[in-house]
Amino acid sequence: MKVELLNIFRNDEMVATAARVSFQKEATNYHESQNEKLINFLARESHWSPFSHPQLQFRIEMPIYVERQVIKTQTGVTYNSISGRYVDFSDSYTLIPEGEWRLQSKDSKQGSSGLANPSAQIICSSIQGFVNRECKKAYQDLMDLGISKEQARTILPLNLNTTQIWTGSLLAFIRLYNQRIKPDAQKETRDVVIEMMKQLKETGKFKYSLEAYKV
Repeated sequence: MKVELLNIFRNDEMVATAARVSFQKEATNYHESQNEKLINFLARESHWSPFSHPQLQFRIEMPIYVERQVIKTQTGVTYNSISGRYVDFSDSYTLIPEGEWRLQSKDSKQGSSGLANPSAQIICSSIQGFVNRECKKAYQDLMDLGISKEQARTILPLNLNTTQIWTGSLLAFIRLYNQRIKPDAQKETRDVVIEMMKQLKETGKFKYSLEAYKV
């Protein structure tokens, strides 16, 4: 899986300016520490609208089974995906490494719990490799017969990678992070949102906003 932060529109100052417009003021009229204090107040008191003004854009490559989980909490985000109707992207898969196959949780219908034993790990990886090879071959066989991409793609497995561009507000991505970082969320979805926030933090543009939301 790959995550790339493409664009950022503004920073913490925009959050403070959006809040201060009520008094016809801007963040630049105040000391940085005052804006930090205001941002903490806004987050603490659930005044969420100022955090909706800054915008972020990511390019994400992830398997379809992860996309389906992440996308459940994409409120406030617009996204566009690579289309198997137009291009052949049947050669890009996310493989579960041997040693990382997890057992079905006994307490949760959808979750996992603990790792499979070493013998099962070998079998699972062997099955995964076989399925990917056969599905890719079957896809190519259909293409050789002149079958349309939009139908040929139906035999490809869920670990096929898809590429998307996501654009949305700072608040939307904070919400996405908080939903997918929970202990009962699928590990792979946690990996995606952790990397998104890691890259955002490295820019330093939303230091106070992310701290205020404890991200």
